[in-house]
Amino acid sequence: MITSITNLTRRPGARVRALVPGRKVHLIDIENLCGSGRPSRSQVALARVRYEESVKVNEGDLVIVASAFGNLMSAALGWPGVRYLGRNGKDGADICLASVIVEERVSERFDSVVMASGDGGLAPFVAHLAGRGLDTTVVSYRKPLSRQMRMAAHTCIVLNPELEDIA
Repeated sequence: MITSITNLTRRPGARVRALVPGRKVHLIDIENLCGSGRPSRSQVALARVRYEESVKVNEGDLVIVASAFGNLMSAALGWPGVRYLGRNGKDGADICLASVIVEERVSERFDSVVMASGDGGLAPFVAHLAGRGLDTTVVSYRKPLSRQMRMAAHTCIVLNPELEDIA
């Protein structure tokens, strides 16, 4: 079951056209999406299925999965064929995803961004992209979805039930 929340206070701003119109970037904090600091391969695979049921991943979209270094093997086996980023420490995956947004000109290269994380630390980056005219969507489970992230995006997709409830 999926719940979609549209943020009526957020309207896309004027923007310069993306280099490839219609292209989307999917930024995945796999630990957040799995609800575990040490997700197994099967948890990652289930998270991928649920994500792809709620958000269409088109050919040509860029999918980036971030995690701590110790979780990269589970990420690669459970979600093959995407780009992986790793960083240890507090908020390591968040820092990886924020770096992509800032350093890789996401606002110039894409028309929309989907952030699979509820962490409030990423909310300013999502709000920045929304302010630059990108269509922004957040995908998360109810518990880890912060108020800041809910308010930053145009749309929030709340997945149910949570993976840790069935793991």
